[in-house]
Amino acid sequence: MKIKLNFNSIRQALKENRMAWLDMFYILRKELYGIFTDSGVIIIFFIATLVYPLAVCFIYNKEALRDAPIAVVDNSHSSLSRKYIRMIDATPEVKVEYECMSMLEAKELQRKGKVHGIINIPKTFSKDINTNRQTFVNVFADVSSFFWYRNLSVATSYVGRTMGYEIEAKGLIAKGSTYDDAVRNVRKFIPQENVLYNPGGYPSFLAPIVLIILIQQTIMMGIGMMAGKTTERSRWRDLTPNNVHYRGLFRVIFGRALAVFIVYVPISIYLLIIIPHIFNLPALMSSPLELFWFIIPFLFASIFLGMTISTLFYHRENAIPVYIFMSIPILLMSGFSWPREAMPEFWKLFSFVFPSTFASNGFIRMNTMGASLWEISTEHLALWIQVAVYLSTTFVAYRLRLTRKARQERRDERRRLRKLFVKKKYFLPIRK
Repeated sequence: MKIKLNFNSIRQALKENRMAWLDMFYILRKELYGIFTDSGVIIIFFIATLVYPLAVCFIYNKEALRDAPIAVVDNSHSSLSRKYIRMIDATPEVKVEYECMSMLEAKELQRKGKVHGIINIPKTFSKDINTNRQTFVNVFADVSSFFWYRNLSVATSYVGRTMGYEIEAKGLIAKGSTYDDAVRNVRKFIPQENVLYNPGGYPSFLAPIVLIILIQQTIMMGIGMMAGKTTERSRWRDLTPNNVHYRGLFRVIFGRALAVFIVYVPISIYLLIIIPHIFNLPALMSSPLELFWFIIPFLFASIFLGMTISTLFYHRENAIPVYIFMSIPILLMSGFSWPREAMPEFWKLFSFVFPSTFASNGFIRMNTMGASLWEISTEHLALWIQVAVYLSTTFVAYRLRLTRKARQERRDERRRLRKLFVKKKYFLPIRK
């Protein structure tokens, strides 16, 4: 059996592949130049990713709200009511700023914003306790913020239980029980709290999700702005300039995607490794290399999704309101404010459209729970599937824009020929 090698065809194929690579690197260089010379893209890619996480983490740097100011109306004026007020003031959640003579005075303070809660101690407070009757303390919480309500309810519940245990234990001791027996009878069991994950407060919970969504949204916003700018400068409102190096669709897609990927590798390191280290956020990942390998498909999925959506933008300003409007729903669907297990099935499935859904879940499990890359293989595989899907949608979207461009070119050419033939007293019909 003889095998004939056609060296000319092999040489031609190698030459074409070489030209494809050269064209792709030319596009990569031009895209990088366009990124670093566009002031709007610089603001989105660099300034926003630099300043926004610092602002968020600085605002919530205290981790938890402490010493919420409250007012107390003591109608009992007894030693027990004064002890109750001292115990309330000793809790870390609230601070007794004002002791008012009436509810009208306390309501006026709350109306002016000087306090965010009111405790009204009844006149029969001490008498009810001393006669073994149940007493009631009225609590008025400011629900303009969930944290005011939470702090006041936690403080009053804790102090109420503690005073109840003390009163019951004193009653048992008065009946002849020893102190240890009285304590054991009052508190049958003592729960011991062990925080498994997220030992900090609000920023430890919020920051990882915000950082992932920030990467995704800034990538898509910047790509949308660059696509709108290219469309504005094109005669036929096309996504690719009239350049011989842009003759292949895949080299255009990969050249632009690699440019954004190269820019966002150091940005991702800054956001996902340096920022948590600066603000002492949980960082239990076994190796930064595992995080980097996990982030690679997230970056490419966000890039290709942004390139797909960018084909709908004809002006660079169109991308900004669209992605700003999308940010809050994406944040809510990530499981930030409501558990994903309790979401309606439609919204749970719809959240799978965005790479940040899988990336935020995987990043939290790696950074906060210390999960390995194998333990988040489901999220990792889902991101790679999104890369393949959005690469396909990008190819189809770009192909549709190129087809539209070709039609417009033929239409303009027919108009030009028609004008030429009309001048020479000929007529050429225009096909729509």
